[in-house]
Amino acid sequence: MTPELLTRMNDLLAAEDYDAALELLNTTLADTPNDAEAHFQRGLFYMDNTEDYQSALRDLNRALKLAPKEASYYAERGRCFSLRGDFDSAISDLKRAIKFDPNNADAYAYRGDIFLNRGNADKALADLNKAIELDPDNVDVIYNRGILYSDLDDYPNALLDYNRVAEHRQDDSDIFTSRGVAHFYLDNLDASLADFDKAIELDEKNVRALNNRGVLTFVLGNYDSSLKDFTRANELAPMERLLMAGWAVTYHALGSMDEAQKLWQALLKMDKRYKDAAVVGKELAWPPQLTAEARKLIATL
Repeated sequence: MTPELLTRMNDLLAAEDYDAALELLNTTLADTPNDAEAHFQRGLFYMDNTEDYQSALRDLNRALKLAPKEASYYAERGRCFSLRGDFDSAISDLKRAIKFDPNNADAYAYRGDIFLNRGNADKALADLNKAIELDPDNVDVIYNRGILYSDLDDYPNALLDYNRVAEHRQDDSDIFTSRGVAHFYLDNLDASLADFDKAIELDEKNVRALNNRGVLTFVLGNYDSSLKDFTRANELAPMERLLMAGWAVTYHALGSMDEAQKLWQALLKMDKRYKDAAVVGKELAWPPQLTAEARKLIATL
């Protein structure tokens, strides 16, 4: 595929003219059926724009048959396998990508994501670190490493990564939500509240941010604000135990016994373990203030 055709295709994709981009790829392959790069690009098109992973794999397989030592082809086929849930095949391809090109940052990043999702924190961190070493401006990978640090309760390092990402993505609600959580666990409550406010300003339907702000304002003793957030979150995602439980304990803290008891009885029908406040607090990763209020509520049933 000539550089001119590749530029034209990328321009069409940037303009979201997907039909024209696919037509260009199909025409190119009709004229030059053994064009490995054209097969590769059409595979990426199917994977990223249509989620037609079977067609994507067909083209990526053909590209690799024509260019069996091309590291980027193995890396992207590995990503395709991962999206299909075939993680063993994905890791196999990503290993090959790294073998042919030890400096392929994408291969390390994709494999790190797989290890992260599989709960293998050590391998995930090693791969994400390597990916960032090779491509220090890839904010997606930096964000994923921040999530990993958060999962490991390493909130100082998580905050460093979230700060780097936020510099580039001031309009991303999820990043401010994640950074707000890190601030919370570092006891930077004012900064945490500011981040949750920003996340909800950017996306008023961000249920995670609404829940987290509800928890934070509960901890601060602002139960009226907490109730507003839990009410809105439950409207957006009804019957979610995390949100129902927060709603119930906030009602209880405000003295609204009927509403609190009704919600908790509904939770008990969903999960009998909710008769034990300690179990609830651990499962929902609550701070002690909410767990203590749940204990008081359960005692009234």
